[in-house]
Amino acid sequence: MYNKTEKQLIWLCSVDFLTLNKQNLILNVCGGANNLFDNFVSKKLEILKIVDNSQYEEMLGIMNEQKIDKIIDKYEKCNIKFVTYESCTYPKLLKETNSAPLVLYAKGNVDLLNSNCIACVGTRRITNYGKTVTEMFCKTLCKHFTIVSGLADGVDTVAAKTTIENGGKTIAVLGSGLNEIYPATNTNLANKIVESGGLIISEYKPNEKPQTYYFPLRNRIIAGISLGTLITEATEKSGSMHTKNYALEYNRDLFVVPARITDMYSLGCNKIIKSMQGCIVLNPNDILENYKKELEEENKKTIQLTIQEAKIINVLQKGECHFDEILEKTGFESRVLTTQLIKMEMKKLVKKLPNNYYEITKNF
Repeated sequence: MYNKTEKQLIWLCSVDFLTLNKQNLILNVCGGANNLFDNFVSKKLEILKIVDNSQYEEMLGIMNEQKIDKIIDKYEKCNIKFVTYESCTYPKLLKETNSAPLVLYAKGNVDLLNSNCIACVGTRRITNYGKTVTEMFCKTLCKHFTIVSGLADGVDTVAAKTTIENGGKTIAVLGSGLNEIYPATNTNLANKIVESGGLIISEYKPNEKPQTYYFPLRNRIIAGISLGTLITEATEKSGSMHTKNYALEYNRDLFVVPARITDMYSLGCNKIIKSMQGCIVLNPNDILENYKKELEEENKKTIQLTIQEAKIINVLQKGECHFDEILEKTGFESRVLTTQLIKMEMKKLVKKLPNNYYEITKNF
């Protein structure tokens, strides 16, 4: 399942005392992931400038494929996959950043990592206003994008739940290991994300407990895998301000929902707008239009069918049908059916095809 290069990265990232910076330094000394094992011994003197002698010996002691396979088997029993920097499923957008982790631990649909993603982030202390606008935006956006958030309380939670409830896909980026969901109250939500075809990921090993400084760091991944970041409600000191900074650093789109100037819970959003760092958005179509997506009619009226129209639609649900077949299955007189089909064409409910065939239109 994992090739030699991927296993070498899994080995490097399994070492507890190595930071991302030290991992990259060792890779550079060894000439890249392909040559990591081959050059680890021959480049010992240079590597000892990065780690001390006892650390080097510890790394050398676990540097074999059999031990790596045991690590892989251990995590796979928990349905956890490795997405390495060399994996075909590694997010291409994240590779464009200067701080991409070498390994992501993942549970769920890893193909989502290279789908069109929009991050939706904001305050943990969400207000009714924040909940309303987050639901409004995610309900529409999840039909066009994978929604990315951090699984925190507040906006993150509402974004993930709304996406699932509306049949969309969502990615949650954790500030802890996949076996240490934080907050613990969102454990069921994390399970629902995976069960609904979504994904949860982390750069931290599965049993890693959350640390305060992990959360600002994980925000670079949220921004890094997304085409754009939407902030629906945020205080001036909200963690989503870190996500905002990463989005700007990575030259990604930044969308911000405004609120009353006296509302402290949206002060962060309003200040972003004031500084002209982000694009003000008033409805989901503002974002869809930016990506040239098909605009949705938010107040589209439900089509009311007559009894005769409903019978015809029921026949056409399985595909295009000849006039005679519709006649037989509906039991209408020929004159009645002809009249009904003409009316339905005018209402753009059905479309007439060559040779007297009919089909349901896309408008229905």
